[in-house]
Amino acid sequence: MICRCKSCGGSIEWKIGDAMGVCMDCGARQEIDKSDIYEEARRLSEEDTEEGLEQAMLLYRSIRGWRDADMLCRACRIRLGRMHWLVESAMLKEEEERFEAKMARRRKILLAVLTALLLSLAVIIIITSVRLSRYNRAAEHFAAGEYERAAAAFQEMGDFKNSRARVYLSAVELYKAGKYEEALPYFVWLDGDIDNGYYLRKCQERLAEQDTGASKEEQLPSAMPDGSWRLANLSTDYVSGEVDA
Repeated sequence: MICRCKSCGGSIEWKIGDAMGVCMDCGARQEIDKSDIYEEARRLSEEDTEEGLEQAMLLYRSIRGWRDADMLCRACRIRLGRMHWLVESAMLKEEEERFEAKMARRRKILLAVLTALLLSLAVIIIITSVRLSRYNRAAEHFAAGEYERAAAAFQEMGDFKNSRARVYLSAVELYKAGKYEEALPYFVWLDGDIDNGYYLRKCQERLAEQDTGASKEEQLPSAMPDGSWRLANLSTDYVSGEVDA
């Protein structure tokens, strides 16, 4: 800081706390005047900066009790406190904005997750409703005695509810109705899942018997030489000479 020399009007450089200063022009050593300290403090306080206010307070304290130095020192302290409060408020506001931005991102992520979950739940409900409707229609076929349609419908349902067991029951009803060829594929499909070995074996036996009987009929002559029709199974008492010519 600079003040004027009382002897030559030159410049005296001094620092806060110095009681004496030396003129840089004439070299005279003299006491720093309180009025110079006062004016320098006022100049610094008018800068309205944190550093300027802190230095102004130090200068006013060095001339405590002189003129209104004490009052101006308190004013600088109040202004400095308000400046700190504004800085802290700005920092707090910036921190709140960052927090709000962070929470907004989290809310968006949470909303996206909830939306995906709700959509998944809706899809599951729709699929379950459709499958339940198909299951109920298959049960209606079974109740109406349409066992072949019921077996096919339950087979399409796979592992839904007790569909496999209903396929088995439908195939059993087909077997009881003599529809061995229609029942066999379902017993084969269920093989290993349900203890259906008995009906699977019986279906195969019945179909084999039907095939054997059909082949025997094809091998027997359909007519005798005289053109008269004969039964497929001839008795052991048949004698060729008894046939009328």
